[in-house]
Amino acid sequence: MKLRNLFVGAVAAVFALAGCQEKEQNLGTPDISISTNELTFDVEGGEQALTVNATRDWKVETDADWVVVDPAKGEASADDQTVTVTVLENTGMDRSADLKFTIGMKSKYLTVSQAGPGGSAEALVVYANNFDKTKAEKSSSGWKTYLDSFDGWLNVTGTGAETVTYGFQKMTARTNSGNGSAGSYSDYVDLGASGMNYLWFGTAPTYFAVKNITLPEGKTDYTLSFGSERYLYEATDNTFNWDEFKVYVSVDGKKWVRPEFAFAGGALPNGRWDLASSTFTVPAGTAALYIYFSPTLGSAYAIDDLKLVQADAAGAALDFANGEEFEVGDNTTGGGNTGGDTTAPESKGKKTVEEFIAAADTQNYYELTGTVSGFNPTYCSFDLTDATGKIYVYSVLDASKAEWTSKISNGGTITIYGKYLYYEQKSQHEVVDAHIVSFEGDGSGSTTPSGQPESLTKATIAEFLAAPESSDVWYELTGEIVSIETGNAYGNFTIKDATGEVYIYGMTSKWVGSNDKSFASLGLKETDVVTLGTLRGSYNGQAQGGGSVVPAYYISHVPGAGLPEDPSGTVELTFSADTQESAGSYTSDWSATIGTNSWRIVNFNNNNNKWSYIKCGHKATSNTATITTKNALAGTITSVVVQVDKIIDASKCTTKLEVASDASFSNIEETVNVTIAQGAVNYTLTTPRANCYYRLVFDCVGLGGDTNGNVQISKVKYLAAE
Repeated sequence: MKLRNLFVGAVAAVFALAGCQEKEQNLGTPDISISTNELTFDVEGGEQALTVNATRDWKVETDADWVVVDPAKGEASADDQTVTVTVLENTGMDRSADLKFTIGMKSKYLTVSQAGPGGSAEALVVYANNFDKTKAEKSSSGWKTYLDSFDGWLNVTGTGAETVTYGFQKMTARTNSGNGSAGSYSDYVDLGASGMNYLWFGTAPTYFAVKNITLPEGKTDYTLSFGSERYLYEATDNTFNWDEFKVYVSVDGKKWVRPEFAFAGGALPNGRWDLASSTFTVPAGTAALYIYFSPTLGSAYAIDDLKLVQADAAGAALDFANGEEFEVGDNTTGGGNTGGDTTAPESKGKKTVEEFIAAADTQNYYELTGTVSGFNPTYCSFDLTDATGKIYVYSVLDASKAEWTSKISNGGTITIYGKYLYYEQKSQHEVVDAHIVSFEGDGSGSTTPSGQPESLTKATIAEFLAAPESSDVWYELTGEIVSIETGNAYGNFTIKDATGEVYIYGMTSKWVGSNDKSFASLGLKETDVVTLGTLRGSYNGQAQGGGSVVPAYYISHVPGAGLPEDPSGTVELTFSADTQESAGSYTSDWSATIGTNSWRIVNFNNNNNKWSYIKCGHKATSNTATITTKNALAGTITSVVVQVDKIIDASKCTTKLEVASDASFSNIEETVNVTIAQGAVNYTLTTPRANCYYRLVFDCVGLGGDTNGNVQISKVKYLAAE
């Protein structure tokens, strides 16, 4: 009996082995294909078939709960496999979903579209403008893209758009390196933030109005939405304030009411973009709608992605009979955009600083004369002091700025016309919209602002890190540049000495008191030894030099030897737009290809190819991000070096390198665990091998708060043996 069982077991083992060997047959290079890329269904739904051919085990991924795929996975085969796609009945709007057929290393996408009784969502759009017709460009003298002289913001669609006119004052179309509403400081990227251009509200009074939007007959329910942010320069708190940023709607352009808005994120955003929306009901028979934005605080607010759509349910009924009464002029033929006005404003008389503050008149201009100090040429801002007191001149009209910036110097006497503003965040009295009448000084045009430190405390990096945070104690640091953050004009880099390493968040070519983006003019490179002046700051509890308000400044440097040449066989991964697929979230699965080498990159964001680096680590959820070679690297790799530009909280990320002999990582030859830190993170292999696959793993815990992107990476090097 025992012999019989042994015999049966041996036979079973032989067949099992044969089965394993058959399953592991060589089907060629990893590949997957599907017989069609698109399936279309009518309202009733139904089922349709397609074929899949995959040389590796495959599966289907989709978030659409109205689509069923059978089977949803399969084994590798040389033969076509039939898959049935079933779609449920559609009772709503037209809809579509992308189904991802993947073998992990390669993917194909199937778009499933279905008509709905409600028709296309685009047909419900009454007015939409993402302001992205033509990119706004900043000139050498600042933003000159006023709305009456630049039409690149008129990217309008919608059934009611043909009758629209506009009103505005002190409005410019702008873009920025962070890509505005779709950049790293946005909380509504996943909701369709357009990026590129946005509209900026200049110094108060400022407004923007969309007038006479034609409403569809018989419809009364609408949703008004727009992206917005509050970013006031040097403010420590940029929490959005609806009392400062007032939004009105009207049905006749004369009586206005303020709907209640809520942000998609739930809370008021702080220095970040988010999508605000309000659903409301207008009286039956209403033929037109008017929208009016009017912030009471100037140079702080922006909007993007303005949209008015038909709502599928009633909202708050608006009472226009008791609305505020005022009218808004038209700007369809230009004019009215006083941010670029060259006409001197009318003065209501002379005042001392004390009298000007006491009057607190925000509507009229008054003449002030005093001594200049703390002059900042970037913004043409300064302190004006007379016998009665001192006041900060926050903003100067563009025409005056262009004429006088090069002539003003500290210590001279200036006469201006200006309006009053009280800046609550700093409890500070200010002059805004200043028109410069005259200046008497040495004519040097000195741009050295007050506040430059008279003395510096020399310190090692260890001493600097141990010092308390301070806004008035300046240090002199000397260190070798370990890495320079690519794609950043503000001068972000890391230095080290014998005692430690520190991140410098912004540096200028000389003392100017604010970041003028002059870092690039220095021509500094890695291995240079630089001496700089800096305050001791921090970010998320991590010590750093420089700062967003007052950056570090350059003193001197000694050229380094330069980085050594990479050994032959070294492979480098960088993140330019032409080498990587687009990813717009921290849960993306995408690829990068450089030459003959390819990588699968999971749970990293590249901001839809707008960054020259990638970030991982979600603000709310924990996940694992990976960078995996799709092909074996021929060289004998001795170490993998990851350039970490920034890390917000190192305690919330662990990292390792896995080396495998196969693409599926079923046979891992070596695992290297390291502690992540800012700078060059080195994963050194104890047993270098050739023709292996490499997977970098970053286990990230949710950061909490409003910040994504705990770890920022700009380069990965796979260093080969000499």
